[in-house]
Parts: sequence; C-alpha cells; structure tokens
Amino acid sequence: MIRSILVDRSNDDICKLERVLLDCSPNIHVSGKAQTISKTASLVKEINPELLIINIELLLNDGVLLNDYFSNVDFEIIFLTDTDNYAIDAINCNACGYLLKPVQKEHLSKAVNSMLSKTRIRQENTRNKVLAEKYVKQSSSEDVIGIPTIEGFEFIAIKEIIRCEGLQKCTRVITTERTDIISSYNLGEFRKLLEPFGFYSPHKSHLINLNHIRKYHREGNILMTNNSYVPVARRKKVEFLNCVKHI
Repeated sequence: MIRSILVDRSNDDICKLERVLLDCSPNIHVSGKAQTISKTASLVKEINPELLIINIELLLNDGVLLNDYFSNVDFEIIFLTDTDNYAIDAINCNACGYLLKPVQKEHLSKAVNSMLSKTRIRQENTRNKVLAEKYVKQSSSEDVIGIPTIEGFEFIAIKEIIRCEGLQKCTRVITTERTDIISSYNLGEFRKLLEPFGFYSPHKSHLINLNHIRKYHREGNILMTNNSYVPVARRKKVEFLNCVKHI
C-alpha cells in the first residue's frame, strides 16, 4: 500500500477527496489528514509518506516558497487548486498532478499513475545508489563512481568530474570529456557520494570538484577548468574561501 497524506482547507474537502481517491486507487492508503501547513509538516515526519496531495493555495497563503519547500523531499506531490493560476509553480516542483477542484476521478487517476511510475523510478534509484556506493568502495586502482542514467550506468573516474548541476530531481554531470551526462540521482545524492573526495557545494544547485577550480572572482563566481562559471551563494563565500585555502 502507498502511504499518503491529504491536505485541504476543511475536513469536508478532505473527505470528498478521500472518497474519489479510494474509488480510483484502492492501493493508496490515507495515512494522515491535515488542514494546516504546520500539521502537515509534523505528519510528514511521523508517517514518511510516499504521496502528498495538498491544496497549493494553503502553501502559498502561508508564505511557503515551493521550490525550497519541496527541493529535497522523498515523496511525490499532487497539487489541488480552485484556479489554474499556479500551474507553472506546480511544474517547477516536478509535481505529478495539478488538479482543479472539484477533483474528477479520471484526472486524479492519471496523476496517481504518474506518481506510481515516479515511485518505481525512485526505488530503482535507491537500488542503484547501493550498487554505486559499493562500486566506489571496492575500486582499487582509482576511485570510480557508477552514475545511473536512463540507459544504465556510466562509470567515471571521480577525478575527471569537474562539477555537478542540479536539474529539478535530476543532475547534470560535467566531466573533462563530456558535458551531457544526465543522472537520475538528485544533487543531494551526489553530495553524499562526492564530498569525501574533495567536492564542495558553493550554491544549492551546484557541486564542484575543488581540484578543477581555475579562478575565483570576488563578485561571487568560480571559473572552472572547462571555462564554465559557477555561482557562490553570498552566505557561503567565507566558507568557500576557507576551503580553497586548504587545497
């Protein structure tokens, strides 16, 4: 069963949604219900859901920045709304669905199918992560990382990786030879794998190999050995400079 949390303005709204959800997807278990963002946050920690169905206006009215709020979550999202004003926000969060109320069964069913597909990919990525970490540990001649892609795995020497760039829930890996490797890992997974090998994250969307830095511009840009630029977040400037002093 898929664990889900339903979030809307009123208990009546949530009950209506639950009836439609269970009618079209009996394999979804409603594990929690909330009418506020604070309650939602506590339920997410308690339940560890695989699906969150939430009224997007509750988030925006509470001052939530969607990209920040959902940047590193381990569940899929379906947004509900009374209008179509926030479709771009939903797309930027890589949501599985953006449904106008009252929710129609066929629309919800399509969104749930999208969620199930993404969940299978997430589970496959988890298995791939275990294999990749095992490969790194067992490599003897040089440190190599196995990067999961659409086609399978790319095995790359870590020293050849110049930088990684976050692309929603995927990552672009730029090496000394290639710039077109798109991995199904998110950037957070690459941080865990590569930071022990001298990588640093100067910005929430970037991870760089400190050995491939060519120049630092005081206005806040790093020039890498492939002549690409990476921004340094203002709050990270001092930390970054301390890191490069010890290379």
